[in-house]
Amino acid sequence: MAFTTFDVDFSAADKKTSAEATGVSGKMTFSFSKLNPSDAADNRYTLDLNIKNTSPLGSNPSGTLTAFAFNVPGPTSSPDFKLLTYNPLNSGFGDVYGASLTRREVNVSNNQNLIFPTTGKPIRAAYAPFDSFTFCARDTGNNCHGGSQNGTGLTDDQSAAVRFTLASSKSTINSASLVAQSFFDLFNSRTFTQDGDFKNAQVALRFQNVTTSSGAQGKSDKVAGVPRKPPQGPGDEVPGPLPVLGAATAFAFSRRLRRRIATAELRTQPAA
Repeated sequence: MAFTTFDVDFSAADKKTSAEATGVSGKMTFSFSKLNPSDAADNRYTLDLNIKNTSPLGSNPSGTLTAFAFNVPGPTSSPDFKLLTYNPLNSGFGDVYGASLTRREVNVSNNQNLIFPTTGKPIRAAYAPFDSFTFCARDTGNNCHGGSQNGTGLTDDQSAAVRFTLASSKSTINSASLVAQSFFDLFNSRTFTQDGDFKNAQVALRFQNVTTSSGAQGKSDKVAGVPRKPPQGPGDEVPGPLPVLGAATAFAFSRRLRRRIATAELRTQPAA
């Protein structure tokens, strides 16, 4: 079934998906749309991304969500998509990594567009102990995987939105639903079954200033994401059942139509 939006859940319940298993949690919602719907040949798309700290409000575990990171589908050497612009909107996630030809961060203010390099290949964002990511943004700090105690990210139950534009480099990925499916399949390519599997994540969140359920304070965590199966929309290849009233009306019309056809055939038959 086609979809253009899906959720990714993050749970630091154990070390299968989390570096420190502090118990904090989050959610990211990926929503894709065609940038120019009137032009079928335009391969550019908008990604509206919502990030939420779903750690419980008023109780522990508690923490501040300070960074998010993800990969784009396709081989690292030749990805299926190119990130074109990033806008942090009002999120405060303006320290960006993976958008530069050097290893230094790129800063962008709220509600301003950051334009990715049009030539060359941006250097991936370091995110130890995870692997590097195509893109990472955080609230403040010297790098995406290092520590910072400023605490300007999202606290428990807070959310924020950011926006990207991206271009498909494959002619076969030519609709918002196919773009969404590509990202969903990538994020769903990992199954976390053993401690340490989080290192192979394709999408991740970073938490700092964490207090665990047992009351331990000053912790931090990095958490891998698992995409949630998108809701099934109504199919267009198999018609659903008619409502009772509609079915009765259709049956009555069909019976009258058969009667008219039969009458017409009798009138046209030659006399014996």
